[in-house]
Amino acid sequence: MTPALRRTIHVAMVRFADGDRAAFREIFEALWPVLLAFSARMLSTRADAEDAAQRALLKVFSRIADMDRTRDGVAWAVTIAAYEVMTTRRMSMRRREQGTDGLASMADERLLADEQMARDEMRAAVWATIGELPERDQEALAVMLDDRPVAGSETTRKRRYRALQRFRALWGKSNG
Repeated sequence: MTPALRRTIHVAMVRFADGDRAAFREIFEALWPVLLAFSARMLSTRADAEDAAQRALLKVFSRIADMDRTRDGVAWAVTIAAYEVMTTRRMSMRRREQGTDGLASMADERLLADEQMARDEMRAAVWATIGELPERDQEALAVMLDDRPVAGSETTRKRRYRALQRFRALWGKSNG
């Protein structure tokens, strides 16, 4: 950047700070490539550089009234861009610190939730099918499904076996 261009940008920044809104375009067209090039040298990705340069330019325009007019306006804008570059780096480091472990645990949690929902749906379908059986079969199967202690008599065992056979037949008809 030539000293003449630097002075031109500074004069335009002072004019804009004084309320001359026509200087906006001049400042933008002159500062954008400077801030973008600075950010691109400091950051690894083009997208991060563009984001940092854009945030810096927004801050320059929003704080231009606070600019010290005795100092170089371009240096002031580049200083703001440097802070934005540091902020972008910090955000990037935080993303890396979190890593993919967080994503894996989220996926695991979702899998567990999906599995639980599938289990609940299956349990509801089983109970709906059991509800279609005679009451005696419902009682025999409910004992098995609720994990209640099962009496060991031959009659109870046969009753459970027959109820299970009828359940399987009904399940096959309704659920394939």
